Amino acid sequence: MPRINTILAATVAAFTLTGVPALAETVKGCPPGLAKKDPACIPPGQVGKSWTPDRIYVEGDRIRGDYVVIPADDWDDFSLTPYGDGTVYVVIDNQIVRVRESNLVVVEPIRILENVLN
Repeated sequence: MPRINTILAATVAAFTLTGVPALAETVKGCPPGLAKKDPACIPPGQVGKSWTPDRIYVEGDRIRGDYVVIPADDWDDFSLTPYGDGTVYVVIDNQIVRVRESNLVVVEPIRILENVLN
């Protein structure tokens, strides 16, 4: 019987010293280091970036990188005004901005899509 007590005590001590994570702390498909973070599974440098734009565009900024031109047929869906002055509406970094079609300079920032969709 003393041998069983010794084995049981050694097993409990081994699990205590190795720091076996509690079941509540594990997140399926997430690395153990990120599962312990708050919020879980999001790298520390990415917290807060998932829903905010990287940059807020203002008048005079030049659009660079990936953007999507909103077709003129869809302008009514977003309540966008047709100006007929060579400007188009584009979506960039989750924002709608009106830009000059020739050089992609922002004429007017319209809105951040997150505010519209919520």
